[in-house]
Amino acid sequence: MKKLLLTSLAISVAAWVTWAADWPGVGGNPQRDGWAKSEKAFTKENAGKIELLYKYKAENQVRGVNALTSPVVNGFMITHLGFKEMLAFAGSGDNAYSVDADLNRIVWKVHFDYSAVKPQVTNSTPICPGGLTSSMAMPGSSTVTAGRGGGGRAPGAGRGPLPGVPPGANAAPGPGRATIPAPQLLSTGNFGRAANFAVISSDGRLHVLNSSTGAERTTPIPFVPPNSKVSALNVANNSVFVATQDGCGGNPNALYAIDLTPESAKPVVFETGGSPSGSGGTAISADGTVFAQIPDGKGEVAGPYNDTVLALSPDLKVKDYFTPSGPPGTGSAPGATPLVFTSNGREYVVAGGRDGRLHLLDAKSPGGADHHTALFSTEAIAANNYQGTFASWEDEGGGRWIYASTGNAVIGFQLEMQGGKPVLTQKWRSEEMQAPAPVVTANGLVFALSTGQSFTKKPAGRAILHVLDGESGKGLYSSGNLTSTWSSAGLAIANRRIYFTTHDNLVYSLGFLAEQPQLTGK
Repeated sequence: MKKLLLTSLAISVAAWVTWAADWPGVGGNPQRDGWAKSEKAFTKENAGKIELLYKYKAENQVRGVNALTSPVVNGFMITHLGFKEMLAFAGSGDNAYSVDADLNRIVWKVHFDYSAVKPQVTNSTPICPGGLTSSMAMPGSSTVTAGRGGGGRAPGAGRGPLPGVPPGANAAPGPGRATIPAPQLLSTGNFGRAANFAVISSDGRLHVLNSSTGAERTTPIPFVPPNSKVSALNVANNSVFVATQDGCGGNPNALYAIDLTPESAKPVVFETGGSPSGSGGTAISADGTVFAQIPDGKGEVAGPYNDTVLALSPDLKVKDYFTPSGPPGTGSAPGATPLVFTSNGREYVVAGGRDGRLHLLDAKSPGGADHHTALFSTEAIAANNYQGTFASWEDEGGGRWIYASTGNAVIGFQLEMQGGKPVLTQKWRSEEMQAPAPVVTANGLVFALSTGQSFTKKPAGRAILHVLDGESGKGLYSSGNLTSTWSSAGLAIANRRIYFTTHDNLVYSLGFLAEQPQLTGK
């Protein structure tokens, strides 16, 4: 009998370990596709029954329009308190938090003291809020399953261990590196699970935190200039990528990368002139190519930028580029980071322009031989700029869907073949939303957060979560008056729960209470 009980327990634990999921950063993965692939709890039939599970109030100093960042989820973490699902986020007051996602209890909080020769900027403007601006991130992907939650490296990005080299060690020492493999600070650990979170404080230092305890895993690394406005971190192959935007703090707009494998890790920088587009900053393809869009300025390889999409190596050397033909758009700088996705064995990139068009590019040759030829460009569809990041998923029939947030709506597109060539066809446009955040997609549904932000004289509203049918755009759920104020961050979905933050330092968790007995006691 004892043996039978142990066997049953082992089977139960194995099943739990297999099916939990991560949300490692903005967009869910380095490709920024926003697809929670393993999330099946929410359906067209039950979406209308979504309800509040809990709210968590964080102690944090609001800086301008910023409060708490977009959440990150580590679906399976071994902590000093046992096995936990960790909900992590950062705060504008130079804080990082980890909350027990099952029980709505704080596990740890870390405050980063400002440490830079350059004085700290304490005033805020709508464009440059100051303080900590970038969401946290960890390695992995929401679209793969490996252990509990599909942690580990991004598809195609990991080096993988050599024979006889322990997991988590560097696969092949490069020139000038030690012959003994160095530990990978942002690789995997804990039974193949991601073991660290990365975050950048307002003084420009990169912190690598033990996700179990919040302890620093290494001395904080000077990464970007102090007081910069920093995009969401992107983590791939033990490297971190970010963009600095809007010239905040008097600093140049640039892309930054750092490979954390060498003990003497040093960042590399690529100054862009114009502010890299979107909250995601960069998107990374399966072979490690880094994509970013630059609205204006000039580069040595691509020449004058005009909504130019750059394809760069991991050390930020320009490999290829796409610049749309014709005069620059009349709108303000495009506000969306490129999207990378694979369909029928071919890797694509989607980017938006200031003229309201979407461009579909070949990831291997973004602009063709002349650097100005897209695979397909839509007509000018968006009256307002595309915002944040795009999202994408593939239906059971192999149909690929693309979603774009504009200033006042979400637009759904489908990738189709016409005359043997790929095109993006608009399928629907949502009802009006106030400054929707980048959407997240799961199980054929689109989760859209109307942030309530106002960039005009229109008063700010409240954040409202909408759930839409991914194929028709039909509204299935609205959170209505659930929140009291607006949001400046995006969504995360993992393990039957939806998360977002609001400007009053609240984290909201939504799902189905009947499936959360630890919260109800039933």
